[in-house]
Amino acid sequence: MSFRAALHLALWFFLAAIAAGCASLPGLGTEATPARETPPRPAQFRLEVDAPAELRDLLLQHLDLARLQKAAAADALTRTEIDRLIGAASAQAKSLLETEGYFNPEVAIRRADDGAQPPLLRMTVQPGPRATIERLTLEVQGGLNDELARGDRQAEELSRALQDEWALQPGQPFTQSAWDSAKNRVIATLRSNGYLVAQWSGTAAQVLADKNSVRLFLVADSGALFRVGEIQAAGLQRFDETSVLPVARELLGKPATEQLIRDVQDRIFGLGLFESVIISVDATAADPERAPALLALRELSRQQATVGVGYADNTGFQVTLEYTDRQVFGSRWMAYNKLQVGQYQNLWKGDLVSHLQENGWRALFGGQLERLESDDELRQSWYLRAGRSRDTLRIWQLAYAEVTAARLDTSAGVNDSDALSGNYHWIWRNVDDLRTPTRGSVWTLQGAVGYARGRSTPSGGSQSIEDDGPFARAYGRVQAYSLLPQSFYGSARLELGQVFVQEALAVPDTLLFRAGGDESVRGYAYRSLGPELGGATFSGKSLFTASLQVARPIFADRPEFLWAAFVDAGNAADSWSEMRPVLGYGVGLHWRSPVGPLRVDLAYGQDVRKFRLHFSVGVIL
Repeated sequence: MSFRAALHLALWFFLAAIAAGCASLPGLGTEATPARETPPRPAQFRLEVDAPAELRDLLLQHLDLARLQKAAAADALTRTEIDRLIGAASAQAKSLLETEGYFNPEVAIRRADDGAQPPLLRMTVQPGPRATIERLTLEVQGGLNDELARGDRQAEELSRALQDEWALQPGQPFTQSAWDSAKNRVIATLRSNGYLVAQWSGTAAQVLADKNSVRLFLVADSGALFRVGEIQAAGLQRFDETSVLPVARELLGKPATEQLIRDVQDRIFGLGLFESVIISVDATAADPERAPALLALRELSRQQATVGVGYADNTGFQVTLEYTDRQVFGSRWMAYNKLQVGQYQNLWKGDLVSHLQENGWRALFGGQLERLESDDELRQSWYLRAGRSRDTLRIWQLAYAEVTAARLDTSAGVNDSDALSGNYHWIWRNVDDLRTPTRGSVWTLQGAVGYARGRSTPSGGSQSIEDDGPFARAYGRVQAYSLLPQSFYGSARLELGQVFVQEALAVPDTLLFRAGGDESVRGYAYRSLGPELGGATFSGKSLFTASLQVARPIFADRPEFLWAAFVDAGNAADSWSEMRPVLGYGVGLHWRSPVGPLRVDLAYGQDVRKFRLHFSVGVIL
């Protein structure tokens, strides 16, 4: 073959390939004829179920006869196959009804002779009475039984809780789903209370069909109570073990309960160094008394900046800029700065806090500048403090020395004052859950002693009054939580404060007291309650507030959403003889969110005769 002939042949193949490719492009060449779809044949029968609504839905969802009337396979069913489905439908329906506690139902199915196409099948169901629980026998063997024999108080409380929380109590209707759910809950409760390998030794539901009753027999093997032994930290790269282990070691020797582990995880989160904290106890440990635990950590970045825009009921609209450095110059110190520009409040706050020391304490240095407007007054203040803090499972402590100053401008005049003081704060927490407590109490005590210097200038150019001298400050707050009958939650609060000082001495306003606001007396604006002079409200030396509240879940299957009703009372005054508490009461919607309670409350202030909407997140501990 000559070169020219070979070239022509190659060119021909090239053009043929291009033509074939173009024919496959949209709009070019011959389009493929789509496969012809065969139209579906009409169903060969229809099914109607005459039964109570909830049972009708159950049968239409699970009966083979109901499912195949609409399935594509129904087109191919023969008369014999349809007859077989009809014959089996009655027995299948009875099995489904038994799962809902109906053990003596009457089920009939027949063809309707109305000549309609497709033919109609009608099922009639008379469920009869629903079976109820006649007898319940729930026993627990294993480690929990051993703890009970030793008279352990927590074991006794857990044993009572298992009996009380069992859903299928005598007299209650029996259903298969409730039976399965109740069994799962018992095992989950045992495992969450430290019995990590709990399982059922045996369960039985004896059905007495002639009596429409069921007898339940259950024996749970709790297994051993696991206690936390050695703790191994994983995931540390930037920070050292001392920054976290003093908190984690509080688990050592304690039962590996879900609540205790979660409380420790929350406190490690509170250190401000970690994005993720997971504590897992080895349920396969050979010695449950010293089960090893893994502390899996994911560190936060060394530096973080956050910009926020928001609204607070107390201080109006605000823009915030926060900056955190978790290793200042590579050291074991953490710096936090916050700048806030708002409608009524402008402030800068800075803290320099050490990482945890081996003994669990943290050193701190802090300062703040604030400008706050509220109720026809302007307060400008600052403070510098140095001290240390420690947070354990039950007790939080803060001790510090502080120098502070404040200037208060009102229509009645101007107060300038400063003070040097030593302070101690102590909080004791004995609640079932630090984030969303429902049982227990929280006690807060604060004390301070110091020396103050002040100057008061009345409006109208009157002569200023200057004085200085010692002072003392005491503050206490108790918050109690309780479970009430009929799924109600109750809470109560009492708050008292007193500044001990010579009558003529003006101490900084930041050391005195006001009432009103979300966590004080709802129905009144933030810091709007206090002694009045010349039409202006001042801070007082004495404080009293109290609150009572009941709440109940709105939906039975979503207990985290609640409605609430409350009544608050309180005020601030210059002395207890002048104390005149005012009332606020109302209703609210609350959400027990994963990060803490979120509350929206509508309150009526009886003294001001106005409604006020309050919004708050979190719980004060």
